[in-house]
Amino acid sequence: MKASLSFHFLIVVVVSLCLASSLAAQVPTPNANLTTVGLIPIPGWTTAAGAFDLASFNPANRIMYFADGTNHAIISVDTVTNSLVSVNPIPNCTTASCPSGIQVAPDLQKLVVTSRQTTDWIYDLRTPGGPPAVVTVPAGSDELDYDPVHQRVYVANTTAPFFLTGIDLAGPKANTVVAQIALPGNPEQPRFNPNDGMIYMSIPTVGLLVIDPTAGSAGTGDIVATLTAGGSGTIPTIAACGPQGNDIDPVTNLMLIGCRGSLNGEAVLNLTTRNMVSFQPYPTSNDVLKFNPNNRRWYTGTGGNLNNGGNCPSTNTGTVFPVIGVFAATPTGSTSPNVTFVGTSCAGRGGQRALVDTITNNIYMNAVQYPPDPSNANSGQSGILVFNDPAPGQAPLPRSQAILGANGIVTFAQNGRLVNAFASLQGLQDAATRLIVTTTVGNETVACNEAGGRATCAGNLIGDPELGGVALLANNGKVLTKGAITATPALVITDLTLSPNPVAGGATFTANFGGSNLTSQTNFDVLFQAPGSSANNEALNWQTGASASHSVRIGTPTGGWIITGVRAHQDPADHTGSYLPVSVTLTVQ
Repeated sequence: MKASLSFHFLIVVVVSLCLASSLAAQVPTPNANLTTVGLIPIPGWTTAAGAFDLASFNPANRIMYFADGTNHAIISVDTVTNSLVSVNPIPNCTTASCPSGIQVAPDLQKLVVTSRQTTDWIYDLRTPGGPPAVVTVPAGSDELDYDPVHQRVYVANTTAPFFLTGIDLAGPKANTVVAQIALPGNPEQPRFNPNDGMIYMSIPTVGLLVIDPTAGSAGTGDIVATLTAGGSGTIPTIAACGPQGNDIDPVTNLMLIGCRGSLNGEAVLNLTTRNMVSFQPYPTSNDVLKFNPNNRRWYTGTGGNLNNGGNCPSTNTGTVFPVIGVFAATPTGSTSPNVTFVGTSCAGRGGQRALVDTITNNIYMNAVQYPPDPSNANSGQSGILVFNDPAPGQAPLPRSQAILGANGIVTFAQNGRLVNAFASLQGLQDAATRLIVTTTVGNETVACNEAGGRATCAGNLIGDPELGGVALLANNGKVLTKGAITATPALVITDLTLSPNPVAGGATFTANFGGSNLTSQTNFDVLFQAPGSSANNEALNWQTGASASHSVRIGTPTGGWIITGVRAHQDPADHTGSYLPVSVTLTVQ
């Protein structure tokens, strides 16, 4: 089913209500200047009830999946058209908060859904309509995150006793519980960090737990550190923050945390130094927040915000001002990494969750009532509210690399709308190997073929490698090394000359490639057509170096040999890029 965006007079009403608000500002806040795209109506939602708990974006099919506790279903929204695709009821999901959490595993194309009860469901997105795998878990299963190193989800439950439960999504133990890590309090958001492969777990009454997925007696996870301090002066300790929602910028390794402890607002934690860097006291009552690696901004679901920033109307309570908060990471390469508060934009009543489409920079929030009305709780509409952030994302990188210590180099080359990733690696254990790459759409995985301690990793990325981000090399279930992603000069071919031309059988000719950044170590593949044929043949590593001599064997058929495509690459084993079309003829006499 499809439902188009509903604009009506929503924006006009919001402006009118803002002007009519008679409440004095507490702390004025800047306008984040997000564009309100519209509201997607959801069947069964009303201004009395209607919300999703969590959502997860799939960059492969551009669908955002929402855990709809009102319809006890999975809502699918097409983020290209911002229209409702389907409302899929979940079997035996009937309790008040079911479903609750939802998470896409992009490399496996699986969708994990939690229930707030003792059942989790795992859907294979490659077989639409197929029945889910059912996994029994501790009661109250809720928020979760995906660990692409181990292809495992870690799920926190909110009914005592509390655990972080690990469920493998692939391998011999697929769809089974492999870890059950006891937690010291009622948990909030677990978050995978691509910088170190750890899981960081918010416990509001304790602080932040660091969980190593390879620790513990079973080697599937255990707590290795409890972070409670890190504050100074007006900056709260981690414990005083009472951490709730969180997300990580992989470039700076900074985590933005929603605080609802003794101080209410947003705190910034440096995960490298484990020190709190700064604190922002508004907006308040942060629940779910999300980082967008495309424009390196965080968005907070602060529908319970108590600060009247002077821009937005209150709900009918007169004391709550629903907003979406916007925070920006410092530019790549900054010597003092921090997070800047950009401002707020008006949201809907009940908008406690902010989730992101990392391709279009759209943000999705639940809205029981939009726009909020100080005098009437039943006016307006309910649905999923869509914003767009016009802040620019990272410019495409024609070519970039990450050095993975002594194990090798991974190279990224732009190829149309995709990016080719390639690495030839050594010094490995004879075991499963994969590369995790931070890109502008999120954490992407590059598959590797390993044998005898060596591996070839090749694949296409949907996003661009994030400049200053990381490529993480995992081997035998452990993080082996990582490398920072840096821009490198593109290998550009602008010209090819063959001399002498014509050439006789038994003689030699020289091929000269012109262009930029072509060295004596550059390898060239070519496509060619034999005399009288239109079929393309491929010669891999036809030449090493921008200039080289070639022999024409005696007996070579005479006529025009046409080179129709050329490709430059640094690694002799890398043949992943596209050919540059050319037409250069060598005449053999």
